Amino acid sequence: MRRLPVSPRKVISLVNELRGLTEAPRHVLVIGSDGDAVGSVGDTLAAGANAGGTAHLLSMVVLEEGVAPPRLNGSTGVVVMVAGGDELSSAGLRARLDEAHASGVPAVLVLTEAAGMELSFPDAGAGPRRIVSAAPGGRVAPGVLAEAVVDATGDAAVAMSAGLPSLRDEVCRQLVKKTARQNAVVGVLFFLPGSDMPVMTMNEARMVLKIAAAHGESVNRERALELLGIIGAGFGLRGLARQALDLLPGPGWLVKGSIAYSGTRALGQAAQAYFNGGVRVTPAKLEPLAEKIRQLRG
Repeated sequence: MRRLPVSPRKVISLVNELRGLTEAPRHVLVIGSDGDAVGSVGDTLAAGANAGGTAHLLSMVVLEEGVAPPRLNGSTGVVVMVAGGDELSSAGLRARLDEAHASGVPAVLVLTEAAGMELSFPDAGAGPRRIVSAAPGGRVAPGVLAEAVVDATGDAAVAMSAGLPSLRDEVCRQLVKKTARQNAVVGVLFFLPGSDMPVMTMNEARMVLKIAAAHGESVNRERALELLGIIGAGFGLRGLARQALDLLPGPGWLVKGSIAYSGTRALGQAAQAYFNGGVRVTPAKLEPLAEKIRQLRG
């Protein structure tokens, strides 16, 4: 039986390291002066969640004139500010953006009356990727809103998506994309045969654990043992890919990077399907990597 390039003990240590992602999930705060728009944005984020199960993950506040907005604290993972019209140039909006930036809370801005406008507040932490245009009433494309929120919150979005399924696909997409790129770089930079495998495998283990947490799975030792099976499937197929390197045309470093990228993407997608309950992961489920090898061999 092929030995994994990392020990089960290291994977269990990784489980303990990442357990904090799920123990104290941060919440999403949606605020704005337009009650209908705030409610619409909140409903978009709460789509698919268990009824009553989002109280600790999502809160909506309608701002009233003369009433101070809620103070941000360490439990706030992201503040989604819904604004439009004259509000976009108001001192109040700018003050809220500055407060969020000073508090270390990322902000997403949903524009309700500025279709086509290009706005950015980079010095307040709200660049173009975190500004979303919406139709009147706060109706916004779920995927666009999820992309902005996940981009703003980073790892904190993993625990959020366990209770807010509207964020889950985007969380997994960004995790797989980021890890595949990391492993492509590792595959290019490590020249000694096999020296890249411990680093790449730990990157994949971290990715799969986060995908599990995003699906509401408990990050515990039992899950670590299942994780070893998933990673083992990917490692087994990549071992076959390495044996085929001598048969592939082109620079070896380019081939290694391509295989690392494709293999990690395939493993991430298979892991996502696994935690969705759709498939049991085996090397045969990582067909995209095998197909990539066939294409390179020409």
